[in-house]
Amino acid sequence: MTGLLDELQATVAAVSERVGPAVVGLGRGWGRGSGVVIAEGRVLTNAHVLRGDEVAVRRPDGEVALGRVAGLDDALDVAVIAVDTADAPAVVWEPAAIEELSAGQAVFALADPGGRGLRTTFGLVTATGRSFRGPRGRRIGGSIEHTAPLPRGSSGGPLV
Repeated sequence: MTGLLDELQATVAAVSERVGPAVVGLGRGWGRGSGVVIAEGRVLTNAHVLRGDEVAVRRPDGEVALGRVAGLDDALDVAVIAVDTADAPAVVWEPAAIEELSAGQAVFALADPGGRGLRTTFGLVTATGRSFRGPRGRRIGGSIEHTAPLPRGSSGGPLV
């Protein structure tokens, strides 16, 4: 059993090291949520964490920059923020990986709630192609259902 736990611990550390530098915190204080750098100057998050057209973005280097909403899709609950991402690397999007997901596969949820530090949690995929009621009762489809715990302020962080 110790070998399995050691392997899991090493994997969580490796995921945090690889993806963590792209995870940002949104808001101030307790914050509103998290986001992930998807390209230079662009952060992807959930639309429901935003209040207005501007948001404070705490980068992994600890600096705070003011970002503006560059695009928003309420129906899918996603938003893109235009902000100075400095040296934060962009995550690599692999659409084919989504198609290969199935129940039982390991996933990691990363977040930086309000810029208070990286959180990485582990879980398993329980279902794919799920739908749920999002903000304001809208149905959002194509979701990945998983068991990774999501601490307050995790909305908008990546699931890898």
